Amino acid sequence: MVVAVNNTTEKLFKFKNGKYNLKEKAVWKSKTAFIEDTLEVIIRESAHLEASVFAKCYYDINLKRSEMEDRYVLSYDDAVRYWKNYCDARVYQIA
Repeated sequence: MVVAVNNTTEKLFKFKNGKYNLKEKAVWKSKTAFIEDTLEVIIRESAHLEASVFAKCYYDINLKRSEMEDRYVLSYDDAVRYWKNYCDARVYQIA
């Protein structure tokens, strides 16, 4: 399980379809959901730009294309870096 906590408000992030709600306390259900939802947020933010170029320029994150599927792949470390550096959140992985 992965938890993201906002540094300023000390509240837990609840992510649903790439959105967050600071009024409710909730946690990620799994590491995979954390990565997938973070990837969704980055792709949505890129709008009409190439997502991999947008992620590299704005967030210094390397999105790669999956060889098996026609989609982007994001590493766990890059997902943590995104929330830490750009959303002012601490991220914890709980066993």
